[in-house]
Amino acid sequence: MKTITRLELTELIESARPSLVDVRTAEYYKAAHLPGAKNCCVYEVSFLEQVAAAVPEKGAQIVVYGSSMCSLASPTAAEKLERAGYANVLDFRAGLEDWECARLPLERGAEEPRKEQPREGRHEIDTEKSRVVWTGRNINGAHTGTIRLKSGWLEVAAGMAAKGEMTLDMESIANTDLADPTLNRMLVAHLKSDDFFDTARFPVATFHLRHVTANAHAKPGNINSDIDGTLTLKGVTEEIGFPAVVEVLPGGALSAEAHFDIDRTRWNVSYGSGKFYEGLGKHLVHDNISLSIHIVTN
Repeated sequence: MKTITRLELTELIESARPSLVDVRTAEYYKAAHLPGAKNCCVYEVSFLEQVAAAVPEKGAQIVVYGSSMCSLASPTAAEKLERAGYANVLDFRAGLEDWECARLPLERGAEEPRKEQPREGRHEIDTEKSRVVWTGRNINGAHTGTIRLKSGWLEVAAGMAAKGEMTLDMESIANTDLADPTLNRMLVAHLKSDDFFDTARFPVATFHLRHVTANAHAKPGNINSDIDGTLTLKGVTEEIGFPAVVEVLPGGALSAEAHFDIDRTRWNVSYGSGKFYEGLGKHLVHDNISLSIHIVTN
């Protein structure tokens, strides 16, 4: 694809008046954009339809730009347009940042969106929106299911989660991969029995959050926190730690996503474990259980 520098773009604007297309989101476009630029957000599935409405002629000269060299928004947009048949597309790769650094004119409107900050204090966990998904494996394959969150809270201090507690309803263990109702009931009963989690004696499991270490340099949508705490399961309390993506929702609520494994035998869940039994054959059950956790606060 063809690129264009800031100097070349200023000369092009003076001579040819190309169609400028700002491919960022509407919020950032409204805050500041190149004079005369149209907004067609490359992150939206209707991007090509937006461009077609803004620049109907596919032979027209189009210059696309994003925020800066650090973003792939403008080269992505240029590639999409070329594949769609636009024959004269230029990528102003350096984007708005380079234009603004040169103190060139901009059209400004609303303030640039600010990074959301979490609400200070105690956050109750929304048990309906939150979920825990488990995957257990054996010599024949794997089974997957869910466990409901009974209650929980997070305490936010100095802009980040500092401590908290989550209680799992072990009686709610469910299987989601076995379509046969008889086999499904048999597996769930097996998991609830004293072979595994003995839910009659230990109806809940509790995670106590002790510490969150944030990575200030993590990119959005990537692991940005290390979680440390204790898990009490089947009457046994053990320390655990795992990585997570912690994000702030509009209004200051929190969302946390984590995927990690635990060794069930640390909590005396030893049925079918090769560590404790010999000659298991087809009854071998892997020790690691995979957990996928999504937490949302009110």
